[in-house]
Amino acid sequence: MIHWGIIGLGNIAMRFMNSLSHHEEGITYAVASLTALKRDRFQEQYPAIKVYQNYDELLDDPKVDAVYIALRHNDHYQWALKALHRGKAVLCEKPATLSYMQTKELCETAKKENVLFMEAMKTRFVPMMEKLKQVDIGTIQRVETSFCYESAYREGYYLYDQYQGGILYDVGTYNIAAILFWINSPLKSLQSHCEKKYGVDAYDEVEICFENGSTAFLQMALDRNLPKKMRVIGSLGYLEAEPFYRPETVKVTLNSKESYTLYAPYIVDDFYTEIEEAHHCIHQGLVESPKMTHQDSLKCMRMMEKIKESFDD
Repeated sequence: MIHWGIIGLGNIAMRFMNSLSHHEEGITYAVASLTALKRDRFQEQYPAIKVYQNYDELLDDPKVDAVYIALRHNDHYQWALKALHRGKAVLCEKPATLSYMQTKELCETAKKENVLFMEAMKTRFVPMMEKLKQVDIGTIQRVETSFCYESAYREGYYLYDQYQGGILYDVGTYNIAAILFWINSPLKSLQSHCEKKYGVDAYDEVEICFENGSTAFLQMALDRNLPKKMRVIGSLGYLEAEPFYRPETVKVTLNSKESYTLYAPYIVDDFYTEIEEAHHCIHQGLVESPKMTHQDSLKCMRMMEKIKESFDD
């Protein structure tokens, strides 16, 4: 039985805990929050789960086998690194860190400590991804992704923080990970258009060219609602998914005009198979997931840095 510790008690932490409750291989053993009100409310609702008032206390608990890090983007690196040095397996919310070098250090530390480090990129773990590996639409020519939603401004909220805020850091990892799932080629060039609000990027458009000739388009926003969709165009046809970052249905159209729809519903929810993969890796003694490797996380972060740099050009 894998004893999980959850660092952070926001909405996503509670969703993780609910999904984990459906697994026989693991349990929520402990949680940690710096907010007294959250701790008190949690303890009232879940008296059997240990509650720590700081993160170090949770990491020092020898019964904690693995930690799920559900903190603000800027806090991922520090606490993932501390957890790895204490020999705890780490499932870290995306983006793993805010820089390539920080992510690289986490990956190297996982190997040195011989413990799992896995970025929680749910796109790579939902059941549909196994079906998509079997789809033949020929040579991939172009991938287009869009992830736009509307968020009201809240002063002090991490999404509007000058350092860790903005839509690229919030959902851009989903766009990038989806594109890199289909296109395996070095970056040739990119152009971007960025609209800022409250000091952060609120709407981004990015056009990417790869050395193999494939192209990609990314659109993301926190100030407007648009379909969260993906279109993958190949030499033999194309496919469309919505929402692309956790699809249950995908429409495939071949050049002969033949079309069909793939169905792959979640098992319980969109967290379940991600947790299942973490359990598998821990049981097998792996330091990285074959479905979301360290190299995958590094490639995503490298692309994100290139896009971020282009905003200032």
